[in-house]
Amino acid sequence: MDKQLVFKKKLFNQIGYEPHDGQLKLHYPEKKHRFTVAVCGRRFGKSLSSAMEAIYTITQPNKRVWVVAPTYELSNKVFREVYKKLCIDMGWKPKKYSDRDQYLEFDWGSSIQGKSAAKPETLLGESNSLVILDECAYIRSIVWEQYIRPTLSDQKDSRAIFITTPHGFNWIHKLSQREDEEWYSFNSPSWENKYAFPEGYMDKDLQEIRRNLTPTVFQQEYGASFTSMSGIVYESFRRDTHVGDYPYEPSRPTYCSMDFGYRLPAVLWFQTWTDTDGLEHINIIDEIVHERNIKTESLARRMLQKKYHVIRYYADPAGGQVQSQTGMGDIELMRQYGIYCRYPRDKASRSISTGIDHVRSFFENVDGIHRIHIDKRCKGLIEDLEAYRYELDKDNKPLKENPLKDGYSDHSMDALRMGIVTHFPIRNMQMKVVSR
Repeated sequence: MDKQLVFKKKLFNQIGYEPHDGQLKLHYPEKKHRFTVAVCGRRFGKSLSSAMEAIYTITQPNKRVWVVAPTYELSNKVFREVYKKLCIDMGWKPKKYSDRDQYLEFDWGSSIQGKSAAKPETLLGESNSLVILDECAYIRSIVWEQYIRPTLSDQKDSRAIFITTPHGFNWIHKLSQREDEEWYSFNSPSWENKYAFPEGYMDKDLQEIRRNLTPTVFQQEYGASFTSMSGIVYESFRRDTHVGDYPYEPSRPTYCSMDFGYRLPAVLWFQTWTDTDGLEHINIIDEIVHERNIKTESLARRMLQKKYHVIRYYADPAGGQVQSQTGMGDIELMRQYGIYCRYPRDKASRSISTGIDHVRSFFENVDGIHRIHIDKRCKGLIEDLEAYRYELDKDNKPLKENPLKDGYSDHSMDALRMGIVTHFPIRNMQMKVVSR
């Protein structure tokens, strides 16, 4: 064990902290790394273990720690644990302390502060030694990528800890799959906490909880497993069913559907074909997804570089709104490049919830027939289908009629929906075509 880990162990003994089996994975990892992704079940002790890592850092000189959570209320849980352990239990005197600002600083130049991911503008201009992203599955990926990650660039030994209960196949799932040397990930179910569940998985309290939840929800919330059902919009989508080799076939008609998004557009190319029963199927063959800051003009040029013979383009009607920078809408800009977009004008087709129901019937109809087939290279679309979900209440019921707009996965979902409702009208749909 290296000197830092020896120091950590002595510190934990000094302050009376005895981590359980799951927490040991966080504090004494299998390899050296900078970034930890800890996927943990409920009652794991996330706030306590995060606080201990914060304490380990700020007991060293000139260290700055941030605790970033979806809200100030949640970041305060970790902050209060640090304050209680050091200033109340241990009697250490802070140089500065503000409960309102969640700020604590000591004479040796080290500090900790709680932050809210809901206000990313407050996450600029600092250099940090450690950032703890608490319940990070409920934080937008852009907060990490554009605001937090740069704060860790100035210090070579800086770290980030992502600690959360799973929330579907979102960006945290993707991070947990990284295999490069800077990243370390683990899953820890609730029953590894011997203090909460002394009998492990068979603990009577845990079994009572299990009886009141669906198997999927229990595995997500307590088993710390990424599942695809809790709030998922397209619950019928399965990689083993809908994903495979579906290359471009020049003999088939080709279409293109797009969502212009906000600095994160999404474009899908698909072909149609008819089976022996007369049902028309969709093969999604290509994509531009998850690429940031593509201007509409650049997007049009990239689309035209594809060797597909596209016979029709579909777009979100919102693309007709005039932009102040250009004096024209995205649809009009596309027209200048010879891309003439069709879009629905009726209320039913523009309804997100109605459109989603329509798309669901293509993933699986009442006869169990799957009419959407996705080429395996469309990785962004596949990822988004597993991440796109509803916000749930405490009873795991959708809070709103429409899914969450996370600014990431929703753009390809809008492109998919717009392509299908436009090409396969919901009901006597009228089309508006930008005239040549």
